[in-house]
Parts: sequence; C-alpha cells; structure tokens
Amino acid sequence: MTIVDGQIESLKKLKEILNQNGITRFNSIGEIDNFIKNYDFEKKVISKQIEHTLDLEINDLQSDLIKHQQVYDNLKAEITNKVNTKIKNLKDKINLIEERSKNNLIKKIFFFPQLAILKLKKSSLEKNFEKIIHKKTYVAEHQVINIKQKLDDFSENKEKIILERSLPSHEELAFTKEVVEGLYTLIAGAIGESLVVKELQKLSDNYVLFNDFSIELNPPIFNRKENDRIRSIQIDHLLIANSGIFILETKNWSKESIKNLDLRSPIKQIMRTSYALFVLLNSESEYKEINLNSHHWGNKQIPIRNIIVMINEKPKEKFKYVKVKSVSELNGYITYFEPIFNDAEVKSISDYLRMNMH
Repeated sequence: MTIVDGQIESLKKLKEILNQNGITRFNSIGEIDNFIKNYDFEKKVISKQIEHTLDLEINDLQSDLIKHQQVYDNLKAEITNKVNTKIKNLKDKINLIEERSKNNLIKKIFFFPQLAILKLKKSSLEKNFEKIIHKKTYVAEHQVINIKQKLDDFSENKEKIILERSLPSHEELAFTKEVVEGLYTLIAGAIGESLVVKELQKLSDNYVLFNDFSIELNPPIFNRKENDRIRSIQIDHLLIANSGIFILETKNWSKESIKNLDLRSPIKQIMRTSYALFVLLNSESEYKEINLNSHHWGNKQIPIRNIIVMINEKPKEKFKYVKVKSVSELNGYITYFEPIFNDAEVKSISDYLRMNMH
C-alpha cells in the first residue's frame, strides 16, 4: 500500500470551518455525505426519540401515580380510623358519665363540666371530620393531584410537547445543514480528493504520496516564458515513484464548470507548479541534496509528469504536457512508466521534499 503523508487540503479547510461554527460531529467526508442524504430522516428520528422519552416519562408517572395513590389511600384510611376511634371513645365516655349520673342530681352537677368538654370535643371532631382528614393527608393528596395533572397535560398536549422538546435539536440540525450546504464546493473537492487518495493507496509501498504539498521558494523561481515569479507552490497530491514524480490536481467539476470561461484553467495551474518543481529538483544546488545514484553518462534527471484527475466529467480534448484522467484510469497510467530510480532513491527524493515542505 502507498505510503501516505499529510491530509488533503480541502478536508483540512472543511474541518477548520466546521469547528469555527461549533460543528464537531463529522469525522469523515462519508459522514458529511450521509448527513446531507439523511437530513429529513434524522429530523424524524429526533422527534421519535423525543416521543419515546416522553412515553417513558408517562409510564414512570403512571407507576408513581399508583404508588402515591396507594400511599394516600392508606394514609386517609388510617387517619379516618383514628378520628372515628377518637369520636367513639368520646361517645363511650359521655354515655358512661350520663349513665352514672342520670338519677343523681349531685353527680349531674359534679360531672357537668367534664361532660360538656367531652361533648364539645366530640362535636368538634364530627363537625370538622373532613377538614381533619384533609389536613393530615394534604401532602400525599397533592402529590397524587400533581401527577394526575402532569399525565393529563402530557395526554392533551403530547404533540405540542414533542414539538417543543424537538425544537432545539431541529434548530441545531438546520444550522448544521445550512453551514454544510454553504461548503458545497469544499465538500465536492474533498470527496474528489478522497477518492483519488483511496485509488492511489492501492499502489505498492514503493510509492510515497504527499497530500496538500506546499513549499516556499526562496529565492523565487522566475519563468521567463510566462513572465512569472513563482514564490510558492501548492499541490493537491504529489506522488513519488520509481518512474519519477507525478503532480496530481483533482477537479470535481460538472460539464458546465468545464465550459465555464470564468474558471481558472487547471492546465495553466498545474504547468506553473510543474515548472517550478522541475527547476527546483533539477537545479545544481538542490540536486546535490538528493542522493541519486550516478549514471556513467551523467546526472539523472528527475522527470515530472502532470495529471489532472477529473472525478465526474472530463473534456474530450488532449493537452500538451498534461494528462487528463478519470479516477479509474489513474493507476494504469502511473504504473505504465518504466522505473528509473531504486527504492533508496525514491526515499531520498521523498525525504528531501518532506524536509522542505511548508
């Protein structure tokens, strides 16, 4: 498998922008792609999860209602029994005193205050029977009432409650979708570059792949033909092979984009990069830094081949110095060339580039 160094540029930018917006749920392009495809389904899942949670709450409340109703009923029965017992005891005392004093005036006078107090207590208990029961069972009764009110509210307003509870998650989901849709170009680029990396990884470990390769050129390289002073270069994918170096630029373009005159020509872009890299690697000063085996005819040149990888559509035209390939054609084209460097030389070129990467 190809040795891979670095992360693709569009994916780095994508993660950076998502993090700036507080979106950390995505770990890959595949997850972003699935999110876009399953957005409506995910909204429904959120509502279903909220509904399920609400149903569990209702079940718990129903269980609590049974328990608290039992506590209330038992407490009410206990208090009722105690009050009735007190009334009965008072009635028995009153009857006993009246029985003892019914034929004796002196006893009637003697027991009159006590009898009056007992009758007053009995009357008070009988008169305030319900109030006493209510006061003693108030807390337990209100626990039952509160649970019943919650259950009634859940039953009558279930859809409204689900909607209200789902709203924050739906708003977060909508915000994520809005941000992701605004990054369409970056996502398309990341998808395309990811496909290219996956394809190149099918090659053997004799190949070294640099993703998002960039280098500062000091002093800058001057291209007289284009009157262009090149101070830095950036490459989507730079592949080091036994047959030389391949510059790969990935474009996930539609037919309309290919025909769009406002879009910068990828041919010019890759030719500019290729020129600078060729001059850098084959210049006398830099060439000495790379340990290449000598040939009895002279110093070996490091060839650079330019490939534009089109993910969707590609033009039918052929172009000078640049090959336009689909992903499926890529590895066949790369492996077509005869090796001119051994593995140690490939490592030396790779180490030099890695050391000078920006």
